[in-house]
Amino acid sequence: MFSRLSVTLLRILLSLALLLTAVLQLGVLPWLSGVLAADLPDEAHMRWPILLLAIAGLACVEVALVCTLRLLGITRRDEVFASGSLRFVDGIIGAFLAASAVCVATLVYQSFTVGGPPAWTLLLLLGAIAGIGMGLLMGVMRTLLVQATRLREEMEAVI
Repeated sequence: MFSRLSVTLLRILLSLALLLTAVLQLGVLPWLSGVLAADLPDEAHMRWPILLLAIAGLACVEVALVCTLRLLGITRRDEVFASGSLRFVDGIIGAFLAASAVCVATLVYQSFTVGGPPAWTLLLLLGAIAGIGMGLLMGVMRTLLVQATRLREEMEAVI
């Protein structure tokens, strides 16, 4: 009962996060970049590259959210130990690594243009490191899922 309820609540929260991310990506960020370009005409040339990097970063978040939602659906149907669930774990790993690449690309771009405040640079560095760390962690979790799937298949063959 608790597990089913927690999976349902988590699916609702992740769906809301996906909706919020899409609103940010398609509405808020383009509007905000336009306002900033109008307020800071000397840096207006950076509007589109930074906007595209921000949209790419949010796309990585969306991929991870969709893959997690799919894994929750598989969990709900009690089909986690099937080989099909591995592609969603691979999607999450790819999203984390791609998000790290977006953070690094933003750092590189800003190092050749107008640099942001030190806190922003620190956040981008932490984002790159965290993305790599989470990708590695998910890689370990994927290995555990592969081993558990193999053990379950062996147990089913014995029974």
